[in-house]
Amino acid sequence: MNCLKIFRSSLVAGRSIKSCNNVPKRCKRSSSCDDCLVPDKKPCFDITKVSIERGNAGHARLIKSFLYSHYWPREPSVVGLWMCVNCPYLEVLSEKYSNSGDRFLAYEFIERTKERKLVGVSVANKTFPWMVDELEEWAHYTQSKPERNRMYFLAHCLKSPNLFNKYNVDYFYDVEILGTASEVAGQGVGTMLLRTVLNNAEELRHPLVHVVSVSQYTSKICENCGMKREWSMDFSEFIDDAGQRVFFPRRPHHTVNVYVKHFNPSEGGREPCKPPFL
Repeated sequence: MNCLKIFRSSLVAGRSIKSCNNVPKRCKRSSSCDDCLVPDKKPCFDITKVSIERGNAGHARLIKSFLYSHYWPREPSVVGLWMCVNCPYLEVLSEKYSNSGDRFLAYEFIERTKERKLVGVSVANKTFPWMVDELEEWAHYTQSKPERNRMYFLAHCLKSPNLFNKYNVDYFYDVEILGTASEVAGQGVGTMLLRTVLNNAEELRHPLVHVVSVSQYTSKICENCGMKREWSMDFSEFIDDAGQRVFFPRRPHHTVNVYVKHFNPSEGGREPCKPPFL
């Protein structure tokens, strides 16, 4: 009888110690490093394994797939209008960005599988003053209301800052696409892409680099790269002809900002690095 009581008391004591040592699952914070030891999971992201390459005609299908998979479903000016991803307007834009302009691709090299994965895309084109009027005219004859509102919105963002007269330039180098995959967001890939675009613009002597930032994450990237904010507007301020609000974006994307980087021609270009033996 005494042996049975001792066994029961030891069993209860063991349960109490076990419950004190183990942290409940609902109170334990998950970490991205918890998935590293799982064979089917992707290892932790390493920014040093990312390389930037210039795209060409052979990357058209890859860029188009990235836009439909990662960019358009998260772009605030598209999501805020409840625009269908398969609409004709986005198809035209996808064809344009996949086959024209200066395209820069960010690839991540995965050491475990020895593969290169596309994690970021940036596309830049020249924008002239006549393109703003052409965009408004195109919007006037568009039947779809979400597509028409987005065209008018982009034309408003290009016209309101009046950058052509302020900086006395004939055109500006417009970064129309700057997006990364959702799994690497906030890891520095967007900053690498934008810095590559700025260096390319300075090398080609483009007078002004222009970014219409409809995302708060893009605004942080522009500020990290030393760009200047020239204009800002809340999404709620943009209304249609009936005076109704148009955009209903997700948090924290409540404002649209215009950032620029001016390269003064009088200052000249950067002096190239000289070899140490000269």
